[in-house]
Amino acid sequence: MFKILVQEPLPRPRRITAGHWAAIEDAYQRLGRAVEARDFAHVVGAAKELTESVARVTTEANGEVLADNTSYKGLLTAAHNIVAHAIKQDLAPNDVLRAIPDGARRMATQLAEIRNVYGTGHGRADVHEVTEEVAEACVHASLIWVRWVLARRTTVLLGNVTQLVSDLETENFFSGELAERLDAANIPGLKAPEQRRLGIAVGRRTANETWTVRIDGVRACSTNPERWPDAYRTGVIEGLFINGDNQVDALPMVSADCAAELLQHHSDAAGVLGELHQLLEAASWSFRFQGRYEAVVQDMHKALPKVPAGVRSPWIDITNALVAHAPEEVS
Repeated sequence: MFKILVQEPLPRPRRITAGHWAAIEDAYQRLGRAVEARDFAHVVGAAKELTESVARVTTEANGEVLADNTSYKGLLTAAHNIVAHAIKQDLAPNDVLRAIPDGARRMATQLAEIRNVYGTGHGRADVHEVTEEVAEACVHASLIWVRWVLARRTTVLLGNVTQLVSDLETENFFSGELAERLDAANIPGLKAPEQRRLGIAVGRRTANETWTVRIDGVRACSTNPERWPDAYRTGVIEGLFINGDNQVDALPMVSADCAAELLQHHSDAAGVLGELHQLLEAASWSFRFQGRYEAVVQDMHKALPKVPAGVRSPWIDITNALVAHAPEEVS
């Protein structure tokens, strides 16, 4: 009896919006009512609709807007790819562990064709017999993939770049929480602009004296350098010296020391410092920085031994430029 399949609550992802969850629940309840009524044609149609609803929620929650005429197969593939990295970041594309959920996706993809033949949602000139076997197969095909996606969606939502950047501006982080969310973001798999945007947010929060962010988002780059791409490091360094108002702002005993460490594993440290120099010269100084720039300059001198030997000259140039461009009231 396949009625039991639709009696178990679906796994609700953390951080999913109320509206998105309501859409999924509505589709799931319709499927349950169709099963209860033994309306097998409706079961086929509702199973496909539930799968499609979960796929659309997954893509929208990830900031991807797909056209209304996107094919069902294309929609499922896009949603599947969003959560696929959540299995494990370093798994090979052909790893057997990836084959299991991919098999579930292929099963769910067939629901569109089965619905076209047997399900509700189409006016028909003839009637196709819909057996319990067909209906049960559709419920299995839908729920195996749907439950996997929803379970994985928690990890993906935790790592959503837009939400994470926003939370770095306003939220408090417990020890290890940012590390979990950065891991969920799959930073190596992001495009370079997103890597840099996330790095800037981490750098700015670190410069606002948040110790846990400094440990999980900056110090970790030195502990496991291979996991952190150059674009992310570039962003962190910028955020350590330029605030959200695009003003020069840095934290004594933190910004200079962290930036020097980040440069040690950057493939284009000279380019980073050249860009930082231009930013610092073009930006005004925050009121806070005006009161502590001398301490930051001292930190720049102290951090020089940590700077890679080949880029110590541009580091010194930046240090001297800070002194030379100090506003008159603080110079």
